[in-house]
Amino acid sequence: MTGDQRRIVLAAALWAIFALILWNVLFDYGVRTTASRYLVERSAYLHGHGPRVELASSMRSGIASSLRIATALASPCLIVAGTLAAMVRRKSNT
Repeated sequence: MTGDQRRIVLAAALWAIFALILWNVLFDYGVRTTASRYLVERSAYLHGHGPRVELASSMRSGIASSLRIATALASPCLIVAGTLAAMVRRKSNT
C-alpha cells in the first residue's frame, strides 16, 4: 500500500467516524428536545392549561423524527467515506 493509499484510507476512516459521531449527536439532540417538549406539555396539562399527553406516543413520534433527520444529515459523510474506500480499492487493483 502506497503513502497516498494510506492517506486515503485514513481519510475514509475519519469520515466514517465523523458520520457516526454526527448521527449520534443529532439523534440525541432530537430525543432530548422531544423529552423536554413532553415535560412542558405534561406540566401544562397538570396545571389545567392544555390537553392530556402521554409519554409513549410523544416519544414514539419524536424518536422516529430524530432517526430520519440524523440519518439524512449523516449519510453524505458515509457517501464520502465509501467513495474514498472505492478509490483505494480501484487503485490497488491496477
